[in-house]
Amino acid sequence: MTALDSAEPKAWLVRGSKNSAFDQWMLDEGLSGVDFHELPDLSGIADLAAMRDMVRASIPGLKAGAVGNYAAQLFAFSTRMAVGDLVILPVRHSGKLAFGVVAGGYEYRAGESTLNHVRRVDWRLADVSRTAINQDLLYSLGAFSTVVQISRNDAAWRFWQVANGAEADPGARGGATPANLSAEIEAIDSDDAIAEEGFDILRYSKDRVLGRIRERFAGHRLSDLVAAILEAEGMTCKVSPPGADGGIDIIAGSGVLGISAPTIIVQVKSQPSHVGSEVLDQLGGVVGQHQADHGLLVAMGGLTRPAKDKVAMQRLKVAVWDEEELLDRIYKHYAVLPEDIKKDIPLTLGWVIDENRN
Repeated sequence: MTALDSAEPKAWLVRGSKNSAFDQWMLDEGLSGVDFHELPDLSGIADLAAMRDMVRASIPGLKAGAVGNYAAQLFAFSTRMAVGDLVILPVRHSGKLAFGVVAGGYEYRAGESTLNHVRRVDWRLADVSRTAINQDLLYSLGAFSTVVQISRNDAAWRFWQVANGAEADPGARGGATPANLSAEIEAIDSDDAIAEEGFDILRYSKDRVLGRIRERFAGHRLSDLVAAILEAEGMTCKVSPPGADGGIDIIAGSGVLGISAPTIIVQVKSQPSHVGSEVLDQLGGVVGQHQADHGLLVAMGGLTRPAKDKVAMQRLKVAVWDEEELLDRIYKHYAVLPEDIKKDIPLTLGWVIDENRN
């Protein structure tokens, strides 16, 4: 069994700030950053011991464990992250993942309307569907720590495949084991971070449901799920049989016969990759051909940028559900969904603390 080459670029989860508005700010500015505003410029910090001293001095009253934890994260961000490493940012408003490559060294930015500690990043992908990532790595991405090295299960190589255009996470390479993290560095890796600070149980629960949908409703069967949701919203639906469908997976309408306005032509795309504008063109043509009122595209992997632009121009005629919209509607109507769907997506209602709102 061969250990992974320690010279391979690393993969880092960098959450940025509890203020989710900074997610888009980082993407727009070409930056990755952290929100430890209490600390001054970290440029002169040469080692982890000095970082601990600065954290202790800058945030009085911290317990020793918190001092060590914060210092390890800040030292990783300012010093251990190398140009060429991969950064993964969970984009909270969309539920997607952004992938970028570190393009510069640590910089300090003074001010209150910015993240003070930043690094230049070439953001390659801003809206990777979470259904493209296998469950073990999604769990690692749930760590609440601000800066985390994700090293388990050949994570860096797998994330790089997605960043470089792979449709889905390929899983760990056969015979590969991760290189050991140096105890001297005291790196915060995903398992350590989850053990110390917990993980985002709300996001993890959503990812588990999306994983079950990907497993149980792959291909044509996703149309049955979408039809059940539309019926829960008061529509009457006819699902096309498997095979060539002429661009129509579902016909939905009002009234007992399902032909009263509004009528909707639905196309369902279950793959985790983005759907292009040609699919929207096809849907628009079918809507016009059948004189339907609207088109609905269900795209689990989301849309390419040209497709998003096209939807914006046709927003009164065509709607799009991505994985997050589908999930929200499942939650909303779960009580009245058919029993066979509930059997494949067995949910129970419970209350948990939303740590993102602290």
